[in-house]
Amino acid sequence: MNLDGLNKMQRKAVLHDEGPLLVLAGAGSGKTRVLTTSIAYLIEEKNIDPRNIIAITFTNKAANEMKERISKLLGMDVSHLWIGTFHSICARILRMNIDKIGYDRNFTIYDTSDQKTLIKEIINELGYKDDIAPRDALNVISSAKNKSLDPDEFLKLNTYYSKGDIYYEIYKKYEEKKFYYNALDFDDLIDKVLYLFVRSKETLDFYQKKFEYVFVDEYQDTNNSQYELIKYFAGFHNNVTVVGDADQSIYSFRGANISNILNFEKDFKDAETIKLEQNYRSTKNILETANLLIENNSERKDKELWTENKGGDRVIYKANSVESEEAKFVLDNIKSLMQEGYDAKDFAILYRTNAQSRPFEEILMKNLLDYKVVGGLKFYDRKEIKDLVSYLKILVNPKDDLSLKRIINEPKRGIGNKSIEELQRVANLHNIAILDLITDDSFNTLISDRIKKSTEKFYLPLREIFDNVDNYKIVDLIEDVLDKSGYMKSLESSYSVEDRARIDNINEFISSASEYQENNPEDNIYDYLENLSLLSDLDKTESTDNSISLMTMHAAKGLEFPVVFVVGLDEGLFPGKRSIDEGNIEEERRLFYVAITRAQEKLFLSSAEARRNYGKPVFYKPSRFIDEIIDNIKVEEKISSYGYSSREYEKTMAEDYMREKTRQSVLGKKLNKTSASDDEYKVGDRIVHAKWGSGMVVQIKKQDKGNELVVAFDEKGLKKLNQDYAPIEKV
Repeated sequence: MNLDGLNKMQRKAVLHDEGPLLVLAGAGSGKTRVLTTSIAYLIEEKNIDPRNIIAITFTNKAANEMKERISKLLGMDVSHLWIGTFHSICARILRMNIDKIGYDRNFTIYDTSDQKTLIKEIINELGYKDDIAPRDALNVISSAKNKSLDPDEFLKLNTYYSKGDIYYEIYKKYEEKKFYYNALDFDDLIDKVLYLFVRSKETLDFYQKKFEYVFVDEYQDTNNSQYELIKYFAGFHNNVTVVGDADQSIYSFRGANISNILNFEKDFKDAETIKLEQNYRSTKNILETANLLIENNSERKDKELWTENKGGDRVIYKANSVESEEAKFVLDNIKSLMQEGYDAKDFAILYRTNAQSRPFEEILMKNLLDYKVVGGLKFYDRKEIKDLVSYLKILVNPKDDLSLKRIINEPKRGIGNKSIEELQRVANLHNIAILDLITDDSFNTLISDRIKKSTEKFYLPLREIFDNVDNYKIVDLIEDVLDKSGYMKSLESSYSVEDRARIDNINEFISSASEYQENNPEDNIYDYLENLSLLSDLDKTESTDNSISLMTMHAAKGLEFPVVFVVGLDEGLFPGKRSIDEGNIEEERRLFYVAITRAQEKLFLSSAEARRNYGKPVFYKPSRFIDEIIDNIKVEEKISSYGYSSREYEKTMAEDYMREKTRQSVLGKKLNKTSASDDEYKVGDRIVHAKWGSGMVVQIKKQDKGNELVVAFDEKGLKKLNQDYAPIEKV
């Protein structure tokens, strides 16, 4: 195999073929190339059977890219290779072995929405509706599973939650119901494989001996359960290669444990470490800025990115007075660079939280520039898609009461919540699935004639499909379900714009299924549903259109753009107040490092002295991170004072406030405000003063002798007035 295209350290990593290896891969250093070439090298040069190699990633997109690259290197089909996400690999193992721990092999995989529905049902059953929020319970359970704690272990070790006993009850009931429904959630996929390996030494021995070489991508993002799984896989041959970068560990809120990569040499005896420090993405100035920043962290593996690329432009930092000025700073630079030949798709605006996107969206819209916000409601979370998938789930797994209850009255069949509760009660009483209750003659006498008649409207039109589900092609099955269930007809008979949009979404779903079927002709509906369940958010992110990308820094991980704007660099926003309070500054700094290293050619940084928070001005200092890189960046403008001395600043604040008030009014939202008198002045009112002219009320302070108004005058700045004595009136 020709390795001439690799640099010295990349080649060293590829040629490593025995024992544990940690590849410290800096941003833009070609880690995917090293991974794929390593696997291809083992197959072609070392004659390793491809079936004895496993490569684990975090997204389906990354897994597919690896397969494509390996296929190109070897000139052969590699679809049979064990390359996939942690969840897909575990699902594959469970499909073949889960019966050894008491489940049927046709289990259903519940996504987050399914989990919330089940948790809510359990909370209501246990009588904790007023005490526990479903979302909180789900977070607690997921956190416990990521630490490999079952309900009993959670109860023993729990020291974090004041309602630990209640969470234990919910967790235990949740596990019992899923087992009865023959269903797993995402966390179960790894957890059940770990349990399988403990319970079945024969199964563990099989996979340990099978996987001669284990490869793991993005090792810095692994949690405790994933770490245990890797240890199991590598337990016999001890040939494990992990690729990662401690400086890009930004997912502790999802359970990622940076100690896994920091302690690799301790955990795997005789491990070798190879550093990939040559960057092929960014200019020298951008990399020097990134290095200067991350040197302030102590939890890291020492490395320093370098490049043969040209120096490039200086990194530019602009300290703005207000967020609208910050948005204009971004806009002006985008327009200027577009005149130089850059396309819209070359730009990315990165921020700490989604809530910060609003001023940038508005200014781009006003200037007729196409943009997309990466995030928000995903296609597969939309109601009509969830309904259709639930129909398919109940067809392949008749025990799945959760999916059945979602669609038994979609479209309306006269089966209300009380009827569904009665069906569930009777089914639980006789230890049977709801579908058995309504379809089996020996059981359906247990329900009232009214409920029986209503449920027949659901089952009878679908009976033929139930009986022949294994004989259907995927697309034919979907179309038949839509037709026989009456779901599509109910939408087509509607005159609402919303239902027309639902039809478009369903058509898109069918198109997606058709494409899947074309690419996977041997797969059936079981495989397709598993594929849907394993889709990650990043896999759903399309970036082919020519539009400016707006996204959080977390969402930008793994992406790159010629021009990047990192905005909102204010102390209290980034690093966030919570991170400051909890001492998580190093992860915030790693997040900024990730943001910086997304830039290929140009990088702009910005902050704002004042921003609106619930309609009121809040003042910020520039982020401490700016101080850490100040020697390597070009400061475009000095930071203005924190007082009210700038007339233009005060005017801009007032204008911003009015725009925000108008925007929220249009959206039908209530602006957070205080009012001195319901029938007189309130925040946001425009007034005129006999001497100082027009202005806007931005704050009201209650006083014993007439409330005090703080008014931002268009020409005179901020003034304090007594509403009862000042010569003012509403405009």
